[in-house]
Amino acid sequence: MNPAVGYRFWRVDPDDAWTRGRLQSPVAETLWPPLETLEAECQTRPGLRLARAGLHRHDELRISPEPSCSCGIYAYHDITPMTRALREEPYMFGGAVLCWGRIVIHPEGMRAQHARPLALCRPESPGVQLRTAALLAEVTREYAIPLLELRDLVAYASEFGASYKPEPAPPSRRGLDRVKDALSWRQIARRLGKAFGG
Repeated sequence: MNPAVGYRFWRVDPDDAWTRGRLQSPVAETLWPPLETLEAECQTRPGLRLARAGLHRHDELRISPEPSCSCGIYAYHDITPMTRALREEPYMFGGAVLCWGRIVIHPEGMRAQHARPLALCRPESPGVQLRTAALLAEVTREYAIPLLELRDLVAYASEFGASYKPEPAPPSRRGLDRVKDALSWRQIARRLGKAFGG
């Protein structure tokens, strides 16, 4: 599988001396290493809100992400869910990531074995842009990645990898619809008539 491009958001806490200037996963609280690859690893710890984490963490032959687990590095297929999350939290920044290795595809996104940030996007709100300009400059310098307008993020990211968004499934058909297709109304009436002695 070729590298996949995804979209996600990170938290950058400007008041925390340990995390300042570092991208942090908001759920797992993983710090993304600057200029290096983040590697997925299955782990459980108190407070981690993952559904089936730890099912394989003691099995050294298995690689994260495991399809039957919830481990891995998460990313969305599209920018829309990412931007929705960005409107809800201060000091959350969105961007594009390059994912490779083992990748588990889901309808909304993916979980990857390896990832690294490709770019961050500038906040949409002028007020947030003003408040976070110095912080974003520090983060993009630390990671050696560009700060782009949201409208340019997808085009930039697509230069590095592909999207593996699954095609939407056709709507499920109910039992009666299948019967209607299989038999015409005349055939149904004939069969019902014979069944009831007609």
